[in-house]
Amino acid sequence: MKVVDGGDRGFVYGGRFTGTVELEMLNSTPNETDCGVDGPDTALVRFHDGAVTFWHSHPGGQQLFVVSGDARVGTETDGEVPLPPGALVVCPADELHWHGAMPGRDTTLLAITWGTTQWTDRPPL
Repeated sequence: MKVVDGGDRGFVYGGRFTGTVELEMLNSTPNETDCGVDGPDTALVRFHDGAVTFWHSHPGGQQLFVVSGDARVGTETDGEVPLPPGALVVCPADELHWHGAMPGRDTTLLAITWGTTQWTDRPPL
């Protein structure tokens, strides 16, 4: 068993975002394709004042849980979808998507990710 009491806020993240985003890694796995006993990468991500990710995907999928605030997520098929606190989003493997805070609002997401994030160079908006 592994108990995490606060994550690594000094973690350097190679992602692409619009606006201010703080990442707190709670669990980082050494192997990108097989989570094994270490589980998937897990992070608390704080998006400030409408900040969002660029379009991206994950080879093993991603789950996003809205811990607090007003969030949003988008895909090319569904467009932008508003998310209240307590919402869970399940992104299948390789689905291109983006996520973050509603305009003028903040949000905190619990992001559970399988595999290395595959970033595009384009913001969603």
